[in-house]
Amino acid sequence: MTNHPEGPQACPALRDYDPFDPGHLADPYPLWRLAQREAPVFYVEKAGFWAVTGYEEVLEVARDPETFSSRESLNFRPVPEHLRERLPNGFPQGYPSLINSDPPEHSRIRKIANQTLTPRHVAALEPSIREIAGGLIDEFAGDGRVDIIERFAIPLPVIVIARILGVNEQDLEDFQRWSNAAFLMSNPNLTDAEFEQCAAEHAELNGYLLERIAERRSAPRDDLLSRLVHEEDENVRLTDAQITSVTAQLLIGGNVTTTDLIGNMMLTLLSEPERLGGIRADTKLIGPAIEEVLRIKSSIRGLFRTTTREVELGGAALPAGATVWLVWGAANHDAGVFAAPEDFDPRRPNLVDHLSFGKGTHFCIGAPLARLEVNIALELLIERLPGLGLVEGQQLVYPASPVSQGVDNLELEWTVPPW
Repeated sequence: MTNHPEGPQACPALRDYDPFDPGHLADPYPLWRLAQREAPVFYVEKAGFWAVTGYEEVLEVARDPETFSSRESLNFRPVPEHLRERLPNGFPQGYPSLINSDPPEHSRIRKIANQTLTPRHVAALEPSIREIAGGLIDEFAGDGRVDIIERFAIPLPVIVIARILGVNEQDLEDFQRWSNAAFLMSNPNLTDAEFEQCAAEHAELNGYLLERIAERRSAPRDDLLSRLVHEEDENVRLTDAQITSVTAQLLIGGNVTTTDLIGNMMLTLLSEPERLGGIRADTKLIGPAIEEVLRIKSSIRGLFRTTTREVELGGAALPAGATVWLVWGAANHDAGVFAAPEDFDPRRPNLVDHLSFGKGTHFCIGAPLARLEVNIALELLIERLPGLGLVEGQQLVYPASPVSQGVDNLELEWTVPPW
């Protein structure tokens, strides 16, 4: 077997594919559709990994953790020497826990984490999320124009996840900074200076979490961090390293991805005004509309796996040790599964078959929370901001990441009542 198969090389567009090309970041779907027709699994020469774009092929990978391991799904550069004493276990989210472990280890960690974020816990958060979202809208409702990413989509999930974890309000600004650094580590194009800065932020985050863990161990509170400290499975509790890793991964999963989902939602609904008009006319469509946004513009492009053996997948021969990119966003546009996949249709019969929260053992633990936050966000935004629309002529900036899919800025405008 070889890392450089002949099949995909026959298609120039796939052979020259650059996942970080600005044009592709803005609209990746034409090339992903081409891949699904020509080679649903192909080698990305410029990135050194295999891309899996077909729905069935993505499912096959997600459902076979023995062949497609998650252990190395979060690969980072080594911790700088001067920070190793403060990061003895490496970067927090890189330590094996929810995202980057395999059964049976993953099953035990996930079982404990699941007990800390049950449907009952999530449902009880609704009043708090409404209060946070409403307060953020209060700050700009009278302005008639806002960058919805900066003023709403970023702070909402940060404040929510901070409250869930039990983070002090005065630490929110640091929490946002650390959260951004945690997510940036997935970008392979970081400069040395950017990496050093991210590493320093991680050292701060790790120290902060260890202090909070020690506090919760001696004096538990009614928060998620206390539950992570004290919950156990078969009389075994999570270690400090596992708790800091789970927390850092929740920061990413419960923060940046929700920010991107809110931005994608507003961009999708407002790019064709009749979409939002239909929801205003029938608010029962809010939930289905969010599911369709999740499908049509997933906030996660894809995640990585590593093959543990030689394997055939989608007509391609993958060697052992190959890095495999599960492109959830491409699978959500597979015409063999979703009729007219480019059309926004919140009434499509297989609406919830999208893969934006993953599948199999690594299905997103925070999916119920994300759905609740975004549902409340959309409900309040359309209720509070009449005549909501996109500001014309704005230049959108897209994150250069194989993991996230969103916009870094999005200007909205609306009619401010004269009274």
